[in-house]
Amino acid sequence: LSVDLSGSRMITDVSSDSDCSDNCPALSLADFVSKNGGFAGVNGTYFCPATYPDCQSKKNTFDFPVYISRLSKWSQADKLGWSNRRAIVYTDGGGAHYQNNSSGFGGGLNAGIINYPGLVDGGNVQIDDNQSGLSDKQRAVGTKVGIGVVDQNHILVVIASSVNMQQFAYVFKNLGAKGALNLDTGGSTALYYTGRYVFGPGRALPNAIIFARK
Repeated sequence: LSVDLSGSRMITDVSSDSDCSDNCPALSLADFVSKNGGFAGVNGTYFCPATYPDCQSKKNTFDFPVYISRLSKWSQADKLGWSNRRAIVYTDGGGAHYQNNSSGFGGGLNAGIINYPGLVDGGNVQIDDNQSGLSDKQRAVGTKVGIGVVDQNHILVVIASSVNMQQFAYVFKNLGAKGALNLDTGGSTALYYTGRYVFGPGRALPNAIIFARK
């Protein structure tokens, strides 16, 4: 999915208006898109699904900051200082931007999402499948989804099958992305466009990225 921001805007949204520690609400991607008057959407950050046994005390929670565009505030704002090579894709009055280290991000914005790992920075692949911090699942070959910035006016959403994380980064690089960020994968993967699921629907989500016409 290629989005031209000269006629569209990126929106980031969370299902709970305040930070939630357990039994958090979750919406389908289609509901996130409809709620924000959008034409397209993609799933957001990693989170703890209610169906996972080790998530029973923190169902549908996430610790990656997501900017709530409709409320002009961060969800999980206290996590903005976390490093761990977390990266951010955001939009402001100047268009779309990628920052490879989101730690302490303090700029103005109207939409933004932080996740791990960053894939491409300055047009160069930033990920090595042997680097510390990647889980076995992240290293594994499979279907992956991410968001990339080509320039200030163009954003890419990509779903690639049968790739490991480094190969996924090269997909973005070869498509012309100057910056790219991995999103949640597995059963959360979903892409919605003009009234239908192109991929998914996937599981219910606590946050998502939406695109709407200006």
